[in-house]
Amino acid sequence: MNSRRITSALLALATVATLAACSDDDDPVGPSNNTTVRFVNATTGGTSLDIAQNGTVGTGNGNIGLGASSSCIRVNNSDPKLAVRAAGSTTDLTGFTPSFTANGTFTVLVTGTTTTPVFTTLDDQFAAPSAGNAAVRIVNATSAATTGAGNWDIYVNPTTTLGTPNATAIGRTMASAYLTVPAGQANTIRLTNAGQTATLQNITVASQTAGTVQTIVVTDGATGSTTLQTFPLAACTTP
Repeated sequence: MNSRRITSALLALATVATLAACSDDDDPVGPSNNTTVRFVNATTGGTSLDIAQNGTVGTGNGNIGLGASSSCIRVNNSDPKLAVRAAGSTTDLTGFTPSFTANGTFTVLVTGTTTTPVFTTLDDQFAAPSAGNAAVRIVNATSAATTGAGNWDIYVNPTTTLGTPNATAIGRTMASAYLTVPAGQANTIRLTNAGQTATLQNITVASQTAGTVQTIVVTDGATGSTTLQTFPLAACTTP
């Protein structure tokens, strides 16, 4: 009798353990998925991208065109199981070796070409803007093909006398810090070549709600144009 009771108890414990293990494996956003990642296509050549997780291209992660971003994907920081592909292909682009810290939020900027891609991981962590303000971050995703668009100084709502730039020497594949802007109004971000005051380009930033932040990715001009293209991205929200 005692033997049967012990055997039944052991079977019950084994069943509970098995169910728990299955529950962890089946949960796509379980406790092991501790990091949020998104991808931005800033490649040259007009190639769209697919982002695969565990070999599958999920909703919002396929056919990502220039300046567009993937969905915000929850991954395990030490084993994210992510791959970047040309849209419609099952072959992973080379050179993507992700490195994320736990409990963070990251943007992976994809530049270069699909033959020689460049992957830059940007940390999206930010301090909440002060009362009545919002914040904007500028990402320099231009290539050497754009004349004069190397390192930038950045001015927020410039006046006739520029004064001190709000960010300096933002090179290619680099992001500025989050720059404070007044909420509830359109704002102007001015780019100049580093150390110079002549306007390279003004970027109009649409009105933002107080306390929010956004990233503006700046890429080369469209074919036949010298005007840099700008693509605003709202911050990822984590569950």
